[in-house]
Amino acid sequence: MASRGESRAEVRGELARLGWEVREGGAPSGAVIGAHGKYYLMVSFGDDGPTSVIISYVGRGGGLLSRGWPGVERLPSPRNVVKALSHRP
Repeated sequence: MASRGESRAEVRGELARLGWEVREGGAPSGAVIGAHGKYYLMVSFGDDGPTSVIISYVGRGGGLLSRGWPGVERLPSPRNVVKALSHRP
């Protein structure tokens, strides 16, 4: 089971290590945002730490994935997100 005690700093560090451009400020409720072109990953936080991950593609056709907090060790790289949200004809 994933640890809920992970900090925003740990999440930001892992996203940066994976290749996400970590964005500061402007996030709702202190969420941590990672960006890669038109792909975005948002980690939401509650009182006990991270609670969920939302991944979105804001280009033509769009896409959205949401899940409960898997732990920093299971956060996806931008490459994996692009692959998961790719729209093939």
